[in-house]
Amino acid sequence: MIMKKTLLTLSAAALLFIAGCDPDSKTNGNAIDISGKTKQEVFMLHSWELSSWLDSSSQDQVENIEACAKDDFYTFSTTSQFQVNRNTIKCNTGETNDVLPWSMTNPNSTQVTMFTYTWDITSMTGEQVVLRRKYFFNIGGTTVDMYSKVVLKKH
Repeated sequence: MIMKKTLLTLSAAALLFIAGCDPDSKTNGNAIDISGKTKQEVFMLHSWELSSWLDSSSQDQVENIEACAKDDFYTFSTTSQFQVNRNTIKCNTGETNDVLPWSMTNPNSTQVTMFTYTWDITSMTGEQVVLRRKYFFNIGGTTVDMYSKVVLKKH
């Protein structure tokens, strides 16, 4: 009986330890506090990785990140420019880092313009930003509603 209790106690302790080590867990105290920060300041907190760029219509869904761009990261160094940091895998020989424009109409705007598109900021934490946009696409003479969803994660 004592052996069962000891085993049960050790199992419970191990389970709590494993749950506490989950990097995605919001209870581990590692979440970045963005309270009091503007949306613009959150973009500029640290570098971001483009973890997903999904385009979809009512018929299909396409992931639009090229394999060579999956290891790139983005640094929003000013309120008007961000740097695309090309990492190990290059899309073209001799490819270098780029500085591109980005903007918000005000520091707490619900929209951001980057990658030449205007996006709605649908959610934002210190670890992840989700952007969406709706646009129209002509397929064989028929215009369809398309939706893009971009997910930036802390680098």
